[in-house]
Amino acid sequence: MDFFQHQEQAKKRTTLLIFLYIFAVVLLVVAVYILVAFCAVQGGGNPFDPVILFGSVGGVLLLVLGGSCYKILELSSGGGRAIAEMLGGRLISSATYQPAERRLYNVVEEMALAAGVPIPAIYIMDNEPGINAFAAGFSPREAVIGVNRGTVDLLTRDELQGVIAHEFSHILNGDMRMNLRLIGILFGLQILAVVGYYAMRIGAASGNNRNNKNGGGAIIMLIGLGVMILGYIGMFFSAIIKAAISRQREFLADASAVQFTRNPDGIAGALKKIGCPNIGSTVSNEHAAEASHLFFGNVCSMFSLGNIFATHPDLATRIRRIDPHFDGHFPKRIEPANFIGETKSPNRKYSGTDSSVKSKNFSSLAENLGNISIEKILVAEMLLQSIPDNIANAADNPLTAKAIFYAILLDADETIRQLQFESLSVSETSFVVRQTRQIFLQLQGLADNTKIPLAQRITSSLRQLTLAQYKQFSGVVDKLIAADQKMNLFEYTLKAILLRDLDVHFGIVPPLNVRYSVLNSVRQPVVTVLSFLAYSGHNDVSVAEKSFEAAAKELGLTDPMQGVTDCTVPEFDQSLRILATTSPMLKKRIFTALMTCICYDRQITVKEGELIRAIAAMLAIPMPDWNDLC
Repeated sequence: MDFFQHQEQAKKRTTLLIFLYIFAVVLLVVAVYILVAFCAVQGGGNPFDPVILFGSVGGVLLLVLGGSCYKILELSSGGGRAIAEMLGGRLISSATYQPAERRLYNVVEEMALAAGVPIPAIYIMDNEPGINAFAAGFSPREAVIGVNRGTVDLLTRDELQGVIAHEFSHILNGDMRMNLRLIGILFGLQILAVVGYYAMRIGAASGNNRNNKNGGGAIIMLIGLGVMILGYIGMFFSAIIKAAISRQREFLADASAVQFTRNPDGIAGALKKIGCPNIGSTVSNEHAAEASHLFFGNVCSMFSLGNIFATHPDLATRIRRIDPHFDGHFPKRIEPANFIGETKSPNRKYSGTDSSVKSKNFSSLAENLGNISIEKILVAEMLLQSIPDNIANAADNPLTAKAIFYAILLDADETIRQLQFESLSVSETSFVVRQTRQIFLQLQGLADNTKIPLAQRITSSLRQLTLAQYKQFSGVVDKLIAADQKMNLFEYTLKAILLRDLDVHFGIVPPLNVRYSVLNSVRQPVVTVLSFLAYSGHNDVSVAEKSFEAAAKELGLTDPMQGVTDCTVPEFDQSLRILATTSPMLKKRIFTALMTCICYDRQITVKEGELIRAIAAMLAIPMPDWNDLC
């Protein structure tokens, strides 16, 4: 199953979630009404009194729906970061030199570059000694990964890589957005239990007050107890919904982790260590239960009932699906991980035979998106190793990270470069200007295919800027690009890959939402992008026309190709932004047609490779380095 099918299935699971939620709310309303009606009968009242009917039904709906809306809005503003901080996570810097954290960062960084997505923000829950991890966010381009302290302290590098690969499966297959919605929606079902709990506490406090002589505290406690019991009906259905939505996704993520790393012992070893006495995967944070479906392993045993309502499959069952020879015995003792010699992947070398990278079957590119392989991971590792240490260290600091990006944008023409430095001197500090000069000289010996991964690497450092600092940085980037009065494809690609993600991170632009599901609704933007690609990829106009016609035919379009003067970078950019809001399966059709246009002559040039990366960045499609295709 490819990336686009995963995204489409995630949408269908959201529909199932909404159906189950409505069903649970109806049952909860009925239960509350029955209780209120019973109390009315005991008091000599009419159970069918409109005041009782509409009061109980309206009150429950207001409380449940209000609670869900409140939580959804809260998560919408913070996304995965809000979840990580709610669970007690601490953001680790790319500049960390603590061995366990450095190894974790390296593993996540390699996986992200192999998948072709931005490096997620990484959080460690220092107070959680068990082995667990989660991924959260509304899209692969704004994801975060969180891990327990025990995950980095107790797992070998291969085991850690297996766990991170599991989480990347959730990032790439559309689970994260649905999982965040699940937290928000189910909060409404659970809110009655919370209200009842606090009502009981208030009643108990009133009962202990000497001035309370009329038994008001006891009455409040009884009401609170009744509300809390009803609330546990909501908790019960929350557990059912989580199990229905989440459990099979864990099996799929485990299988994907094996596929990605080609090393079943990695994730199987991590699962076996979870089964060790006194280790487990428990998360003690007070919010762990509401986020239990996000995690790699079970965080609590609430509503387990023999694992019927567990959000995760039985541990032994998960292991046997990976390791059929597992005898059911878990290790009795685990030693802390040895970090000496474990900073890089051991005993595996890149053979250059990864079919998803080397294949000349260009039409299969769409099916390979979102698929990670050990070869891609090792290619990413080699690209990172090829970056000189001083530049790699500079990438870990927000100020010098800005200088790296400026240096990458500097023009080869000395006259234009001088104009860029004049603009830079007006907008930046002398320290950043000096660092930019030094880094520019060092970049001259760096291969072109390393500059894009380097730009992707500095994203995590640039996230540490303030909003004002980022706006200033973005303005400087625009000035550097405009120095020669034009924007070439390399500049456009860099800006699309980096600034699009940071614009979302800093709240300047909203996350992408689906607006179009029918091809006719985006017909003109498709024609514009296809025309631009045809002219950019083929010098011969007749070949360009044929490549356009082949791509248009694949989509069933009969529109003529636009004139070359109409195919400008701004028009191309605006059209791509519209196509980014198409549904997953429509986006797949469009992306496949775009690749048909680019690959019409059965080869991908360096310029076309940049185009592919730019398109993928703007459409929020995972795209690793495709230089092997050029």
